[in-house]
Amino acid sequence: MNVVEWCRKNDVWYLQMNLEIPEACIKEAQQVYDAGFFVDHRYGDGDGWCSAAIHSFVHKDKPNTSMGWYHTKNPSGHGFKEEDVKWGWTEIAEVAPETKRWLEDFPHKHYRRLRFMLLEPEGRIEQHHDSNAPRDARGARRNIASAINLAFYQPENCYLRRCDTKEELPFKNCTGFWFDNGVEHEAYNASNENRYHFIMHGGSNKERKKLMLQSLVNRFGRSILREIDEKVYKS
Repeated sequence: MNVVEWCRKNDVWYLQMNLEIPEACIKEAQQVYDAGFFVDHRYGDGDGWCSAAIHSFVHKDKPNTSMGWYHTKNPSGHGFKEEDVKWGWTEIAEVAPETKRWLEDFPHKHYRRLRFMLLEPEGRIEQHHDSNAPRDARGARRNIASAINLAFYQPENCYLRRCDTKEELPFKNCTGFWFDNGVEHEAYNASNENRYHFIMHGGSNKERKKLMLQSLVNRFGRSILREIDEKVYKS
């Protein structure tokens, strides 16, 4: 049983990550906002919920150098086929250079969408999950590795919670979590400040898998290793 399977079996929907997020990311999230880069995110799923991609894609045949900061969905969500797009850093990287530098050092095999996420004052994210038909067909709706959610700036009176138990994810400024977005969840910002988060998607590697295992051990103790049988986690 690997970490993802163990979390699915035991209904674990988040694990806090052991990492340091530079406070410069808070400043740069505000700079991205001030520069007017955010666009409405997933119309109908919330109010005041916006996103801006620092790493995304454009169609291979497009001659311009812009990498589509506004492409915050998967390629299919923008009418593209996977084989027709190329991935790379967007112009937002120039506004947020320290964030880009930190992301380049973060364990990863390859990146897909890397997005600043804004929830405005009184903003609301309606109940939803982020699985899809292929993921459901594999029996993988519940997947603790499906997304990494980083709280750059988390105002007071602001929550993200699962809908069945009302348990809140314990965000604080500059904290990161493995987040099972297959769980029905919702969010609300009751403060008078913008909430800035960051969502990471991309290929894992050995170092990232070790980071996930450490997150599991930090929460449940080293005895949990007896239930994890993937050699890559323990080497």
